[in-house]
Amino acid sequence: MRALLTFSLFLFFVCFIPSNAQGQSARWKKTHQYWQIRSGVGLLPTFAKSHTTSEVPPLSLALRYRPSPLFSVSLLAGGSVSSATQHHRSGSSLSLRNNFRMIALRGAVHAQRWTKWAPYAGISLAYQHCRVEDIGNSQRAPEESMIHYMPRKEGLFYGAFVGTCYQPIPSLEIFGELGYGLSILTMGVGFSW
Repeated sequence: MRALLTFSLFLFFVCFIPSNAQGQSARWKKTHQYWQIRSGVGLLPTFAKSHTTSEVPPLSLALRYRPSPLFSVSLLAGGSVSSATQHHRSGSSLSLRNNFRMIALRGAVHAQRWTKWAPYAGISLAYQHCRVEDIGNSQRAPEESMIHYMPRKEGLFYGAFVGTCYQPIPSLEIFGELGYGLSILTMGVGFSW
């Protein structure tokens, strides 16, 4: 609950407190689009430490609104499918498939130091849903196996991210991002209007 309150206060300050860089803001409003749609693919999934095999890489789609040159708010949705086989010292093994879905509300702070490059950083409040199923030849349910694995099936979590984007033309951007959630490293493209 405390994380939700902190995130809500952050979004309030981002969206409703006016920027004190009024000269830069007036120039920005003439040349910039407010809405953006972004699509990304995860190059390093969050579940990589569990030695998983990615069946469907982490894919994301985000709708972002940028009311000022310094701040943006976005809604991101994505998912991935990965599988892993866990081995027990007794010789038994358990093969699992994780169907992971996530939706997140994100707030970001942007830097406007260069013409075509723009670094940014922010925080996200996300809801996750995992469907983990046994895909091996085991006759037992995952709860009855020698390997005890109880996934967190759903819930809220928060994370942070840092990234940069390159704009070859004003309405198109190519971005890279490090963060926690759907993927640790994400690359993608965005279109602004």
